[in-house]
Amino acid sequence: MFETIVGTLVPVAFVILLGYLAGQRNSFGVSDRKLLTKLVLNWLLPPLLFSGIAITPRADLMNYKIPLIFLVGLMVPYLVVLLVCRFVFRYDQSTATVRASLLAFPDMVFMGIPILGRLFGPTSLFPILVANLIPMLIIIPLTTVLLELSTGKGPRSGTGVFINTIFKAGREPRVWVPLVAAIFVVLNIEIPRVVISSLNLIGEATTGLSLFVAGLIISEEKMRLNAAVAVDVLFKNLGHPAAMLATVLVFRVTGVLAREAILLAAIPSAVITTMFAEEYGVLASESSTAILATRVLSFVTIPVVMAMTRHR
Repeated sequence: MFETIVGTLVPVAFVILLGYLAGQRNSFGVSDRKLLTKLVLNWLLPPLLFSGIAITPRADLMNYKIPLIFLVGLMVPYLVVLLVCRFVFRYDQSTATVRASLLAFPDMVFMGIPILGRLFGPTSLFPILVANLIPMLIIIPLTTVLLELSTGKGPRSGTGVFINTIFKAGREPRVWVPLVAAIFVVLNIEIPRVVISSLNLIGEATTGLSLFVAGLIISEEKMRLNAAVAVDVLFKNLGHPAAMLATVLVFRVTGVLAREAILLAAIPSAVITTMFAEEYGVLASESSTAILATRVLSFVTIPVVMAMTRHR
């Protein structure tokens, strides 16, 4: 088990460190980081997802429990944090919304794919794809609507924002490309090996480059630790995987899928939360600190989660 943890996390830490050092030395500016992010999300990730889904067994694609556990395991923590912050701690709607997004939205692209890919291989891409659809089609639109409404715009405007955000997400290659691959698998349409090999050749660059970009992002953050950040980080790194564990127990999911789901929930918070915070002027400092802190602490908490789930 120790060899598995070291073999998985040390290479991840090494590439993140390279990105961090490159950022500290100003080798890449903000515009460079945006270009690299666009390269990963729009050109490297879609081929990787397509090839990963194409080799996924048809039975797994037809397993209704996979989308169900991620829907529950991601949305319930989001809603719980949102409602508790809003009605128990009496935060304003914007603050409660940003905190809910921060604590229930794992960074599945930049951290999930590299870590789960090393642990479980290419077949882990399908659960990651399904899990990532929940934020893309529900959490991000809902967060956007709630933040828009908190600015004083009308409900009709909020509905329009929700619909527009869903349509925008649906046009993203990382959403529709793997769905096309899933249709091929369900319909038993064989994809030539040369196509899979060609897609893998470009898609395999996703892992290293996404970690490098994560390092660049970390290099730009400034730590401002306080009690609220500490609570946020502990909830994201330990509370969220505990919630996912309860979800897989309720739905009686075991084996590799259960481990993948719990480990995905243990992944640090998604960077997009800081974008919401900066755009709407809410928790900008706290969210950026939490983004960094969840990544640093994850090198301790992820091995703990891996050890606790090895017999599931």
